[in-house]
Amino acid sequence: MNDNENVEQRIIDKIGNLDSGRPNLGLLMPVFMFRFFFLSIQEKLKEKFGQLETDKILYDAGFLAGNEFCENFVSYENDIKNFLVSLQTSFKEQRIGILQLENMDLNSLYFEVSISEDVDCSGAQHEGRYVCSMCEGFLSGIFSFYFKRIFEAKELESWTSEIPKCIFEAKPKKTKKPS
Repeated sequence: MNDNENVEQRIIDKIGNLDSGRPNLGLLMPVFMFRFFFLSIQEKLKEKFGQLETDKILYDAGFLAGNEFCENFVSYENDIKNFLVSLQTSFKEQRIGILQLENMDLNSLYFEVSISEDVDCSGAQHEGRYVCSMCEGFLSGIFSFYFKRIFEAKELESWTSEIPKCIFEAKPKKTKKPS
């Protein structure tokens, strides 16, 4: 077995050649159909593993996607301002949602961002609980990739008709001191 067989293929490399694979339908599909598939997967995960484990799986999947998204779609080699502008632009260009920086403390590396028109949940029913586990992981993966340390992201507010955006905080993960 050679060294290349030990390396997992990146998700972005598994997508394939969409131009040749979808010559008539193109690269885009309606958000409705994305959510239809995603919610079906989420329901089956919840049925098999329960809500807490499903949220963890979706968070971890989002983290993986966020890392690869940052590496492939965001300019991350300059200062923080350029990174944030590039991140905002990439969210809009890739039609993920409209990302806005709400609050930031560079001393503690605390970021609060909002996402409106989010592909994942804007306009959805929330059943009294936050539902954006995958978005939390996605933002965590993005900030972790950029800062080269593990970040946690947590949803502070979900989309409602009164607040038509989701608000998240992202900050470095606190490590437990050895006993």
